[in-house]
Amino acid sequence: MYKEISKQLDAIGYSYDQDELSKCIIRAHQKTVIQAMLVEAKKRNLDVYSDQTKTILAAISAEKNITVDCAVNTLVDYINSDLNGRKIYRDKLFSAALRISEEFHMVIIQNGEGINRVA
Repeated sequence: MYKEISKQLDAIGYSYDQDELSKCIIRAHQKTVIQAMLVEAKKRNLDVYSDQTKTILAAISAEKNITVDCAVNTLVDYINSDLNGRKIYRDKLFSAALRISEEFHMVIIQNGEGINRVA
């Protein structure tokens, strides 16, 4: 998607910042993923106004390169789990979301692991 948009912008002579364009594309994809999950959550009567549900949706959408179908399937798996299964799912999702945060990256650097570890 990024390459297609870049080519189109180049063709019309529009100047752009590649990093900003990349961030916009990622954000647009995440919005699509979140919208699809909200539709599914409402269809399954999940309380989309609770902070816990919003956090689950955010954590799923934060996964790198997640597709809409994969995100919806992950949400459905979460909804269909029992209470213990939901807790395990939440722990996995929150851990994954934190591992891609700037704060986690700073901890790695401060701990001296930055040289040995690739993001």
